[in-house]
Amino acid sequence: MGVKMSDELKQRITGLFQEKSKGDKKMFYIRDVTKWLPDEDRHAIQDAVKVLLDEGVLVYWSSGSSTYIMLAEFFPKE
Repeated sequence: MGVKMSDELKQRITGLFQEKSKGDKKMFYIRDVTKWLPDEDRHAIQDAVKVLLDEGVLVYWSSGSSTYIMLAEFFPKE
């Protein structure tokens, strides 16, 4: 059950990142992601985001003082 739910949650999170990234804002805090899914358990969301980070779908971006999460396709190329 946990694996199926995790896959579904991962797909929902990825879809939300794609939807929310259509505007100017591409970087989000983990708390933004938990607000997008108020009916989901916060820990389940965090676990799904960690898996998406491990899979390379999402990446961390840091300004030095703040750490954001974003879709890998929008990560700034240097």
